[in-house]
Amino acid sequence: YILNVGGIEERKNVLLAVKAMPCIPEDVHLVIAGKRTPYTEKVEEFVRENHLSGRVHLLHNVSFRHLPAMYQMAEAFVYPSRFEGFGIPILEALNSSVPVVAATGSCLEEAGGPDSVYVHPDDKEGMASALNQILNNPERKAFMAEQGRKYAENFSEKKQAGQLMELYHSLSSENK
Repeated sequence: YILNVGGIEERKNVLLAVKAMPCIPEDVHLVIAGKRTPYTEKVEEFVRENHLSGRVHLLHNVSFRHLPAMYQMAEAFVYPSRFEGFGIPILEALNSSVPVVAATGSCLEEAGGPDSVYVHPDDKEGMASALNQILNNPERKAFMAEQGRKYAENFSEKKQAGQLMELYHSLSSENK
């Protein structure tokens, strides 16, 4: 399955991933785990109208303790958000060795790094193509997973603590 995690709200644009599903092999499912909002009804309406009920699964109130397993079992992670402060779910996917497809135009390129794939937030054909490239190419999927995990190390607590200490040292030496 393809996974999406986050609040199911308009700016997060999960409907783009749902719209790509008719172009994805029928044995692949989309699992959307997140808090229900009024936008959820729009997503559910598209699912019903396009006969995707057996392939698109909206899960609410998923326990945090279950999320790591959900990430690790996914074939790909999709995050087509139009706007984010950073995109922590992308890092969670990368840390779980799951390839990421995200939207352009926000800060998601920084969160996902150079080996994730980015599509315009209105490009359902581009979304389907990006996901199919991962699903149909095990070598590419493995490469993206490996490189993504390495990239995610840039945001580890240890690395960030070291960078913060370097900053403090540089500031204290400037004040001497």
